[in-house]
Amino acid sequence: MTKRVSEISTSLIRKMFEIAERAKKEGKDVISLSIGEPDFDTPLEIIEKAYRYMKAGYTHYTSNMGLEELREQIAERYGVESDEVMVTVGASEALLNASLAFIERGSTTLIQTPGFLSYFTYAKLCESKIYELKTYKTDFKITPEIIEDVPSDSSVVFLNYPNNPTGAVMNERELKKIYEIFSEKNVLVISDEVYDQIYYDVKPGSLAGEENAIVINGFSKTLAMTGWRIGFVIARKELLNEMLKIHQVNGVCAPAYAQKAIADILEEKKDKEIVKNMVSEFRKRRDFVYSRLRKHFEIVKPEGAFYMFPKAYNGFVEDILQQKGVALTPGEAFGSDARDYFRLSYATSMENLKKAVEKIEEFIENSGL
Repeated sequence: MTKRVSEISTSLIRKMFEIAERAKKEGKDVISLSIGEPDFDTPLEIIEKAYRYMKAGYTHYTSNMGLEELREQIAERYGVESDEVMVTVGASEALLNASLAFIERGSTTLIQTPGFLSYFTYAKLCESKIYELKTYKTDFKITPEIIEDVPSDSSVVFLNYPNNPTGAVMNERELKKIYEIFSEKNVLVISDEVYDQIYYDVKPGSLAGEENAIVINGFSKTLAMTGWRIGFVIARKELLNEMLKIHQVNGVCAPAYAQKAIADILEEKKDKEIVKNMVSEFRKRRDFVYSRLRKHFEIVKPEGAFYMFPKAYNGFVEDILQQKGVALTPGEAFGSDARDYFRLSYATSMENLKKAVEKIEEFIENSGL
């Protein structure tokens, strides 16, 4: 085993999910709020289109850059050129490609925290030092003060809004202001925007088209296609060409039939109604859970994605799972100072959420918190 792999831990999110699934198989009553996946099935229209294209022969390699028709649709949406778009095997592959292309061994990688655990893994794989941009006192938003004194050898920063695990959103003005500061410091911004269509009141900003930014996105969350693995990168051609070198041997190309089906959905503008319906349901769930749990925990109301990040105590996740059968994700997965927090995903049915909230409230009442 290499040193860089030995320093990487397995995902706490997947660990909690597997513990919950194992308990269910043993006949235990477990409600899992730990996994970040929409509970909606992929819309039937997308499935039918994909099936039709499979029968029509869209089962072979595509260009490494992806189908031109899909890249054109993405480019139109984000106001860039199609040669500034590359389709990848999910957003995760895109994040890894960007990391391997631009994180220098021994340099410092900046990660906003609380932040998605994979960013830590990418930095460690590249044998980089990690500096956390801690946002616990600023409603989980990065401010100019937080990045004022970052290490001089900082080369890359991971940003993620709407944010996993907090649901925080930065609008266009806020995000661009932070981007400009990083640019002045010559820090390349990797902006993970996979939840950009899932927001409630404040529209998230985007760094698509910015010279010193790599935007990562995909269709797993917004079109309920987590198992299809279709992501994309938006960046200027010089940056994209470096990532392409890795993509050619890492992901090669995403499934042609899925690319073609999504291209049709985007061209027909049918994705907007799909997202609208999902967000409407997520809003109801968010409002319900927030209204109940805010009485017991310190919580910043989420403005996007489908997570909230309450503050409890270190060990709460283990206790609630053992005593009440509610599976959550421990905060320590998202940053060194997040041990007292937990992530709750409300991407599940209202029925499950009502049961889970009742169990959490029972636990709080019985434990005297």
